Amino acid sequence: MAPPPAPRGAGAPFALARHPSPKGTPAPVSDRPSAPNGGRNTRHPAGIRVVVALLALFALVLGPVGYLRGLTADAHAGSAAEWFTLAFGAAVGIPFLAAAVATVAGDRKAALWSLALLVWPVVFVTALHLAQAT
Repeated sequence: MAPPPAPRGAGAPFALARHPSPKGTPAPVSDRPSAPNGGRNTRHPAGIRVVVALLALFALVLGPVGYLRGLTADAHAGSAAEWFTLAFGAAVGIPFLAAAVATVAGDRKAALWSLALLVWPVVFVTALHLAQAT
């Protein structure tokens, strides 16, 4: 018995989807970036992790410093708001930037660690307010 005809507009993708891959099951997913077509890896996972580590360091330091400066600002009306905005940009924006860089480079583990830094603002804001209360 012949297979049913392909629906209109399906073309080659439909035919490819019906037949299993000649390679068999796919390889397990790794956290290390791999080169396309099995060639030499031109992406540098160590270099990407160094860049992500530097961005993480900036987020860990600049977020609390900016927030603390915002808490103690009283020179003029917009000063505290400016420091809080800079602190938020550093504490939240830099981890997202690091995650984006790691994702584009294909380093899943570094991207996940970068996103884990989004917990840091909750920690330092709580700690600074508890320290001021005492």
